[in-house]
Amino acid sequence: MHWQIWRHTIDASVPKKQRPESFSGKVLHTMEYSKLDKENAQELLKGKKLLLLVIRNQLLIWLWSVLRQTQRKAISKFIESYLVWKLPLEKYGLKPENQFVEDYGSCQMAILPENFFSEAEKGMIKFTKVSSSSKWWFWENGIEFEDKTKLEVDVVVLATGFDGKKKLQSLFPEPFRSLVSDQSGIMPLYRGTIHPLIPNMAFVGYLESISNLQTAELRCKWLATLADEQFKLPSVTKMIEQTTQEIQVMKKTTRFYKRLCISTFSINHNDVICQEIGLNPWRKNNWFSEAFSPYSSQDYF
Repeated sequence: MHWQIWRHTIDASVPKKQRPESFSGKVLHTMEYSKLDKENAQELLKGKKLLLLVIRNQLLIWLWSVLRQTQRKAISKFIESYLVWKLPLEKYGLKPENQFVEDYGSCQMAILPENFFSEAEKGMIKFTKVSSSSKWWFWENGIEFEDKTKLEVDVVVLATGFDGKKKLQSLFPEPFRSLVSDQSGIMPLYRGTIHPLIPNMAFVGYLESISNLQTAELRCKWLATLADEQFKLPSVTKMIEQTTQEIQVMKKTTRFYKRLCISTFSINHNDVICQEIGLNPWRKNNWFSEAFSPYSSQDYF
């Protein structure tokens, strides 16, 4: 049996208390918006006032930086200072409260669209920052906050996340349903693919990295090689030991470790997979590039 379920296309996390029935405009989740083709997306937003409701303040440039264990705080602080100097984050109240390393360690980064802040300067993009505990609700013409301020909008896009684990759990009978995640709520996956306690099942694309497509493709190659019996899995005990070590690294890096992001050890993760499927983990053409050039997704094609 083959199931194809993308973590970020199932069970959208939608605010339950804020009911949109009284709103005369359009409300949709980013999952629904991503399914629109170019023409329909343009038609939806053309000439409209759009509110993008994000789950928390995250506006960071994605940088090709390898945060090594001993240098993590210094590099993180340097990048934070550079971003505040380079971008008008403080001007618009967008400076994140948490450290850069926490965002990097939990894959919570974004690439800024071209001309983003120039459009903000023109007044085409406006920002309203509210705390996670603030109350808000829909009214006929938009959103109202507990301080009685109102935003008039035509379209509301909910960028409020997904609940992929809940969907996966619903697919399994007991006892496997209760084994999907451990006591801390994390799904342990050996090589980002095999659950040590759920036999004959593989999960591709559930663990995140800086480049999800590249990592998922490499894991698919690893899985195909495993299916061809070119190597064997270690014992359940060994797989649990490995996943436990990786989870501990995540916990030491960020408070948001439950997002299951391998960015802080992704190169090591890819190296081991390359070795197991018979590929050279040294992906550059010469030793100088190997030593001083950052890896990118192109290096694994």
